[in-house]
Amino acid sequence: MAVKTTLTAQEDFTGEFPSAWAASGLWRFNESEPDSNDRLMDSSGNGRDFNIINWSGTTANLLEGWRGHYFRFNINNPTSEKTYLQAVNDGSIFAELGQRIVVGGWMNPTIYSVGNTFCPIFNTRQGPGQPILYLSLYSGRPRLMLYNSSGSLILDESVTPPFSLVNNGWYFLAAVIEPDAYKACYVVGDRSTGTVWISNELTIDGELNRSCTADLIMGMHADTYYYAGGFDDWFLDTDSSLTAEDLAEYFKATLFANGGDLSGDVDALTEPGSVILRSSDGAYPSSGQLITKGAACALSGSGRVSVNSEYTAGVTSIEQVETSTSDDLEEWSAWQAVGTSGELQSPNRQYIRFRVTLATDDVSLTPKVLEIQLHDIPKAPYEKLGFARPVVLDENGAWEAVLENAFDIVVTSEVNGADTMEFYLPFHDPKRAMLDNEKQVQIVNDIYRIRTLTDTKDTDGRIVTQVYAEAAFYDLSFSEEKETVDFNADTADAPMRHALEGTGWSVGTVNVTTLRTWQCTEKNALSILRATQNIHGGDLIFDCPNRLVHLLTFGGNDSGALFAYRKNLKSIERVVDTRSLVTRLYAYGKDGMTFASINGGKDYVEDFSYTSEVRISTLDCSNFTNPYQMLEYTQMRLAEYAQPRVSYVLSAMDLSALTGYEHEAWALGDIVTVDDKDLNLSVKTRVVRRQYNLQEPWKTVLELSTTLRELGDSSAQWDKAADVLASTDVIDRQEVKDLVPFNHLRNSRADSGMNYWTNSGFEVDAENGVSGTASFKAEGVLGMTKSLTQTVYPASRRSYTFSAQIASEDLQKGPSGQVGIEVTFEYEDGSTETRFIDLF
Repeated sequence: MAVKTTLTAQEDFTGEFPSAWAASGLWRFNESEPDSNDRLMDSSGNGRDFNIINWSGTTANLLEGWRGHYFRFNINNPTSEKTYLQAVNDGSIFAELGQRIVVGGWMNPTIYSVGNTFCPIFNTRQGPGQPILYLSLYSGRPRLMLYNSSGSLILDESVTPPFSLVNNGWYFLAAVIEPDAYKACYVVGDRSTGTVWISNELTIDGELNRSCTADLIMGMHADTYYYAGGFDDWFLDTDSSLTAEDLAEYFKATLFANGGDLSGDVDALTEPGSVILRSSDGAYPSSGQLITKGAACALSGSGRVSVNSEYTAGVTSIEQVETSTSDDLEEWSAWQAVGTSGELQSPNRQYIRFRVTLATDDVSLTPKVLEIQLHDIPKAPYEKLGFARPVVLDENGAWEAVLENAFDIVVTSEVNGADTMEFYLPFHDPKRAMLDNEKQVQIVNDIYRIRTLTDTKDTDGRIVTQVYAEAAFYDLSFSEEKETVDFNADTADAPMRHALEGTGWSVGTVNVTTLRTWQCTEKNALSILRATQNIHGGDLIFDCPNRLVHLLTFGGNDSGALFAYRKNLKSIERVVDTRSLVTRLYAYGKDGMTFASINGGKDYVEDFSYTSEVRISTLDCSNFTNPYQMLEYTQMRLAEYAQPRVSYVLSAMDLSALTGYEHEAWALGDIVTVDDKDLNLSVKTRVVRRQYNLQEPWKTVLELSTTLRELGDSSAQWDKAADVLASTDVIDRQEVKDLVPFNHLRNSRADSGMNYWTNSGFEVDAENGVSGTASFKAEGVLGMTKSLTQTVYPASRRSYTFSAQIASEDLQKGPSGQVGIEVTFEYEDGSTETRFIDLF
């Protein structure tokens, strides 16, 4: 995969003239006011600031526009206001003309400027010394004048665009001058219609003044003629590589970019190189849409879009990413959202633009877009594993060589496990020289990295090279060392983002919904991802070409593929294993906690559905602090342990490699059907491991398991299990004694009725209590919330403990029902945070 386009600079988001194209001078006019010396900054880095002549007491102003601020002047009476801009030439501005000079920018003329006969725009005729060029309007038509070293005109031409310049229109005006080729031309664009026009070549009759030391003057000539209107984003580049066609393309590619529009909801100017929501009176809007400039597309294969951003989980977000493509920068396809993993859905054309929606639920916070990339994913030379060959990639991810003579090519992969490849190549194969350690090799859509090369000479004198390669995601084990991080009731995407930060990989689709609280002490990205899968459940899927990691509840499909004897099944081994069979399972949580108090006094669960024999084991649940969750988890584990473990090992042929049998395709993780009448066998089972022989697909070995669903699969109702959220804790008598002096709740045992409590639906039970004679009681009603509320004002502490005992006999929760403690914290700054502690 290669990066086709990267948008990260300010001008990518605003459409302003690229600073790299304006080495001699760039005047953006983005200030809200000039500096204390009435100067406007030169953004080229050369310090050629414009001095505003006659700023005070005139209509000269810096107004909000569509590309930041722009400079507007001489609006009431140019002949009396006499405002203009001057940049002093220290002799270096035109010292190196090179083969091409480009000069131009945006202007917003008034009727005065387009209606008068002479209107100066960009001028070197004020001295000192002789001029070199003069851009102006002659009766509303662009005029270009060029001079030799004696001050004589060597070009004076007015041009007529296919549109007229009118009052208050916005126009792009640029001149391209080639002194060695003795030619020049104008480029003129009309923002209102998107029309851009390149004039015919204008012939220069003589040598351009290469020793010009004249100052740059904008908007005035001879203290007699003045410009009235606005200027924005003017540039000068000597020894330039730009052509008139480049400038015309710039005009069309940037017309719709809106990051600099000060009336819009997104802001690409406040923090150059990033885009945020535009603040107004200290508050951000709830959403805003960024539209970028048009950039190169023309992919060789498929495309993927990635957006690098900063956001606050659950509060701010990059809500949507859309694309539109074009072949001419004029006719654009309809906006189309990218796929769930960033897949480009728009047609593959020459150019692409992006529309990114930023959103926030808190007006004090904003997401931030840092970079947008378009990745080019070349179409694989092979579309399926059967009969495919390894393809060596260069350092940019492009194809370097197809190893047609590779043999004994075997890919071994497991669900949530290993993914490796081995093959052999004749040592004297000309393409052997392209193999080297750490080079990447592609097999269909998977990417592997060569780890070992072994050259062997046998007794017959034959020399072969054995190649061992690991899937590209193995590189994540070499990531920078990660800090220990605590996750609090987070979904799996949080630790996955932590793992992948700074690796160049991104989180893809995560549909495992389990919430977990745990401390991650793993030190590299891959080990964190493995730990996340183990804790949250599901299947880790590594998309190496796109550098994405997915966590899916079930990483496969019901393929419909059938393995049958004398069809595609060569041999089969069925193993029924009861060595680990358990019918009574004890579980112990934090500090020896059990669930006996909520399980009829039993600290174990039983399942005799397979055998009546008592077979005992113990489950380590030391991360659990909630007996209800631990009981549920233990019951689900026992449902697995109480049945024999059945697995199959097949030697089978992949028929989908043959023409006409494509419907027999299957993949790692898929569900397939195995049928053998002699074994009285017909079962649906899952491919959990494969040893695939690419050259000889009939030698493929599969390992199948009847465990078709894994922890984290919501359809199996495992989402609620094993939640190590430190939310509810069983505490011993000594801990209770330690807590008593610090109890901030008043009348917590209902001794004084409902005093100090705000009650909605509870009553006092004066006969049943635990630490006293009374308690609070509520009769649950479906669809109704009943609550007891009390506000406390504790001293500042680093941590707090919440303790409660509930009677849960015959307690059943309806859909979306909850039993627990909801705590709302109010901080000194007035902000609040709410957490729910589940008790059942």
